[in-house]
Parts: sequence; structure tokens; C-alpha cells
Amino acid sequence: MNYQFGYPDIGIEIPPGANLMVLGDIFSGKDILYKDFIREGLKNGEACIFISTNDPIQETVEEFSDYNLEYLGMINCISSRIDLAADFAHIDQVRFVNSPTELATIMAFINDFLDIFRAKDVNGIRIVFDSVSTLLMYSNLKTIFKFLHVLTNNVKSSKAVLLMTMEEGVHDKIEITSLQRLNQGLITMSNGEMEFNGFSRKKFKYETEDDQIIITAQE
Repeated sequence: MNYQFGYPDIGIEIPPGANLMVLGDIFSGKDILYKDFIREGLKNGEACIFISTNDPIQETVEEFSDYNLEYLGMINCISSRIDLAADFAHIDQVRFVNSPTELATIMAFINDFLDIFRAKDVNGIRIVFDSVSTLLMYSNLKTIFKFLHVLTNNVKSSKAVLLMTMEEGVHDKIEITSLQRLNQGLITMSNGEMEFNGFSRKKFKYETEDDQIIITAQE
């Protein structure tokens, strides 16, 4: 089973086991893209694992509150248990990491959720990591490459799919090209253009409006 993006105008499917990098600045709408990617999975009965180094846990819970959170595993690196309501019903779906530097803990929690969701026999597993740029602020390229090498191999063996985000304009070419080698696809979002390279080669014009991505043309 291939993974769908949820935008009918794109018509792109992601093969199981694929890893993709999403590159764009903070105004590009890449956050809308990966959140819609999670929603599409939850809507289709797939499990999703969201690792956030940027969004407080309250925002994540609110963002996906209309969906079955039983199939959403949340790993948050900037919040703690006290940031959730005391009666939050899905606390078992949340793991807290003290800092983005704790890569071993992040990996352990990802593997924990992979085991949980595989046992539930879900239709598929989507993983979103937002963002690799934050990891590079706290550590060096060699360490992050090793961490992501393990993660991308786990994705392949699990027949899951991974979107990892990076901020455009804050990394040198060596950092981007090195980590890009771990991926089978690259999505760049800049100046209203969304370009897919790797397993698919397509380019679209798009706009963002009311937290939605609107495809306006295919080039």
C-alpha cells in the first residue's frame, strides 16, 4: 500500500519504506504540508508518530483533536507533563524528552511507538520529524547523520514513511546534501513553488490560505 498526500491535485503516492526531506523557510507552508500529511494518515486508519522540537504539546493536541489520538504517538522535546491538562485522556500517547540533545531517548520512544502500532496491525505508519534543523543547532552533523541513518533504516524495515523537515537558508550546502543522501525524495517549498524530486518529479504552483495549501497550477 502506498501512502497518499491528501492533495488530489498533486497525485503523488509515496512507496512504503521511503524517507523524504521537506526543505523550506518558515513562511513556505511546510508546517501545513506535514500536518495535513498526518491528518491524511489518521483519516485513513494509519498510525502517525510526530516528533516535535518546535511546537508545544498543547498546540499538537489541539491541532489533531478532531481525530482518533489513539493512533497518534507524540514525542515532544520542548514541553513537560505539567503542560497538559491533568485529565488528558491520551497521556499514554505522549512521550516527553527533556532536550533535543537526547537523541538516544528520542530514538527509544520512536521504536516504542513503532512496536505499539505494529501490534495494533494498522494500515501503515507515518513519521514526521520537525525539525532536523533544531537538532543541528544542538549537535554536529556527524552525530545527527548517524542518528538519522538509524531512523531511516528503521523506516525502511517497518515499511513506514518519514517526512523530516529542514529550514531553508540556515544550513550550508554540506549539511543539506549530506542528510539528503539518507532520503529517497526531496520536497522543496519556496516562493509559491513546490517541487518533488526523487521517486517522483513534479513541480506545482501553490498558495497558502487559512492554514491550507491550495495547488494553483502544475508546471
